[in-house]
Amino acid sequence: MWLIKHLALLLYAGQLLLGGWQQAHEPGPRAERARSAGLAVPDELVRASGWAMIAGALALHVPRLRRPAALALAAQLVPVTWVGHRFWEGEGPQQAQHKIHFFKNVSMIGAALYIAATAD
Repeated sequence: MWLIKHLALLLYAGQLLLGGWQQAHEPGPRAERARSAGLAVPDELVRASGWAMIAGALALHVPRLRRPAALALAAQLVPVTWVGHRFWEGEGPQQAQHKIHFFKNVSMIGAALYIAATAD
């Protein structure tokens, strides 16, 4: 079971590491998306959010940090999902892509909550 648990955490963390890296290194488009949604979000906040996501993904692998990291990631993914994947505002293929990513993020929030609830 130990191997399965750590493999699952590694697979889960992969998406968070990728997303965090993109936020940290290309904050402009994400900050602009937030600004177009009416939020005054500077690029620096998006960059910091990306580094926090990376730190959280790595912290999932430290047993004592697993629960707080999972809760922090779940909380962080809520505004990222709301601002970044507003599928209800789009049309056509773009709407379909945003819907896929919106529900992917919702499932990642659920997984983070599950990790927090079952952390030993």
